[in-house]
Amino acid sequence: MSKSSRYEWRDQQAALQERMKGFLANPNNEQMEAVVAEMRAYADAARSGHIEIPQRWTSYN
Repeated sequence: MSKSSRYEWRDQQAALQERMKGFLANPNNEQMEAVVAEMRAYADAARSGHIEIPQRWTSYN
C-alpha cells in the first residue's frame, strides 16, 4: 500500500469517525442517515477497489 493510499484511507476513516461523533452528540434521523450514507459509500468504494484497506494497522486511540 502506497503512502498516499494510506493517507487517503486514514482521512476516510477520520471523516467516518467524525460523522459518527456527530450522530452520538445529536442523535436524530438526519444524523443517522448521514452516518449510514457515509458507511455505504465507504463499503461501495472498498468493494469496487477504489480504495485500498490495509491488512493491519495500529490504532493509537
